[in-house]
Amino acid sequence: MSELLIATNLTNNTQHDLWRFAVIHAFDHEMGSMGFIMNQPVANLDHKRISELYSVGYLPRTRIFCGGPILTDRCTIVHTPEYRTADTRVLTDQLAITFSKKIVQDINQGKGPKRYKIMLGFCKWEQGQLTAEITRRQWQTTDYSELIWSSYKNKDKMWRRIIERDSRSASDNFLQSLEH
Repeated sequence: MSELLIATNLTNNTQHDLWRFAVIHAFDHEMGSMGFIMNQPVANLDHKRISELYSVGYLPRTRIFCGGPILTDRCTIVHTPEYRTADTRVLTDQLAITFSKKIVQDINQGKGPKRYKIMLGFCKWEQGQLTAEITRRQWQTTDYSELIWSSYKNKDKMWRRIIERDSRSASDNFLQSLEH
C-alpha cells in the first residue's frame, strides 16, 4: 500500500484535533503501516526553534508539520525521492525520508529535493489495525496527489481540495459511462 488516507466525517467529528481533516501519506512497513500527516502544521514551534532543539542545522524558513503522535521528539525531513544521500530511505514512489544534516545544507544551497516538509513524529498502525479503521470508515483511501506538498494555512484546505478532486473524477467517470 502506498496511498493517501483522508479523514472521514466520523473522524472529523472526534475530540482529537490531530486526526480532524487529516491527509496522511501511508505506506506498508514490515511491522504494519506507517505514514505522515501532511497537513498538520505545528503552531508553537518555528524553523529557528526546531533548529536549536534538534541540532539539525539551520532550517530554511518554512512551516513545521506534526507527522503523527509517535516519536514527536524526532525531526525528520520527508521529501520527493529524486534526492538521495546514504542516509535516505525511499518509502514509496513519491516519498522518502532523510535523517542527516546534509539534507538541510543541501536545501539551503538549493541542491535539496524538489519538494519537502519538516516533520515531527509519524503515524503507525499494527498489523491489521489500519484495515480495521478503514472498515469502520474512520479513514477513506484515495490515490496520491501532489497537493500533499502544499502548505496551506488551514489544514482542512488540503483535505477539501483532495475531496473535490475525487468528486470531479467520480463525476467525470459517471458521465463518460453514460456516453457508451
